[in-house]
Amino acid sequence: MMQTRATLVCFGCGSSIPDGLNIYGQYLCPDCEGKLIHTNINELDYQHWISVCRKFWETIKIDLSDED
Repeated sequence: MMQTRATLVCFGCGSSIPDGLNIYGQYLCPDCEGKLIHTNINELDYQHWISVCRKFWETIKIDLSDED
């Protein structure tokens, strides 16, 4: 009997493009990986990726506080 893999949904764009990254149970497609890596701080899209990353960390329950 053949098994099917669950469809992975990118936390950056919601697509199901294969061959992305699985990070702590969350999926990032190759397109978003490239955009995330190459977005400069002075680009309009930068704030979008900050929000996406914050949502990722909140989803996996990582503490984002600056406390030491």
